[in-house]
Amino acid sequence: MKRLSVVSEFFSKEEINTERQEEFDYLKGLFMVFIFGIHAFQATLTEPDLCMKILYGFATMMGAALFMFVMGMGTVYSKNANAGSLTKSGVKMIAYQYLNNLLYLIALAIPYPFVKNMLRAEESEMFRCLMGIYIQYTNIFFMTGVIYLLLALLKKLKLPTAGYAVIAFMSAFAAPLIAGRPVDIPVLGYICKLLIGRDLFTSFIPLYFVSYVLIGVVFGKVLRHVKDKTIFYKVIIVVSGICVVGTWMYLFSAYGFSKELYDFLTLTYSEPGFLHVVASVAHILFFAGVFYLERSYLRKENIICKQILYYSKHISKYYAFHIVPYFIALGFHKYLPFAAWQCWILALVSMIFTELVVHLFVHKVL
Repeated sequence: MKRLSVVSEFFSKEEINTERQEEFDYLKGLFMVFIFGIHAFQATLTEPDLCMKILYGFATMMGAALFMFVMGMGTVYSKNANAGSLTKSGVKMIAYQYLNNLLYLIALAIPYPFVKNMLRAEESEMFRCLMGIYIQYTNIFFMTGVIYLLLALLKKLKLPTAGYAVIAFMSAFAAPLIAGRPVDIPVLGYICKLLIGRDLFTSFIPLYFVSYVLIGVVFGKVLRHVKDKTIFYKVIIVVSGICVVGTWMYLFSAYGFSKELYDFLTLTYSEPGFLHVVASVAHILFFAGVFYLERSYLRKENIICKQILYYSKHISKYYAFHIVPYFIALGFHKYLPFAAWQCWILALVSMIFTELVVHLFVHKVL
């Protein structure tokens, strides 16, 4: 009975915490800033400098996992998250992926007529290789679309909250065992490669990220019943903080501050096992809690806070367009990597370019 009274003290049977959870908006918007920098190096095939390695190492604990977690949580808070609307969202996001690929191909091809006579054989081959990759590229849009379709199915089946938790747990364990297995059946084999396979054109494998989305669904359902978010997040910060500190203590003791650590973080980011999923969720909840508890300092009229929230609100548009300047610059650089300092400048150029394009879309000029 005591245990029940403690639970009832923190949680309500009714859904009372139903407003927008802005701590996740701030966290998501802030990560868009990191994405500008990280992709400046990745899109231009440039070896990261020490500063970028540190930033990327930290980002591997959240990044795509954060967006997937918030996506799952968002389906709980959305007023229009029935099976039909989730199916439409899934199809739309998959379509966005291939429209985005077309944009990438155009950006890569724009410089080609101007530089083709200066390209060596290996540079021409790099151009052809990049075009081959991005014509069938699958990134976070595709992954989001596939998982929306899964959520639509689970919604249609009226799966209880415990069911989402069980599938999340099972998928986190099963993903490393299933991913990469070939299916030697025409067409079906290619579809399986998009969902569970590994290839140059698969940036993210949806199978690995299902767990984050379903954990986000469970967390969202729990959060709606929380009576006092301040106490709730204080507990969350303590528990997740222990996990965060423990994770980095283990990583530094096992790998030190070395290339091996960077390589390990890079691999486990895109192919997370069960322990990485736990560590990532701990990081997400820890920083969400910090943003919530420090919300008195986050003034919407503050220009920085305002911009971060704008990033979050229009995150799909920013994500779609921010790569374009990198690919155009790469082409005019004869499809060769840049110096690290040039990538930081490109990140700033991309921020300015994307800001302009997004505002034109928002105000329906484009």
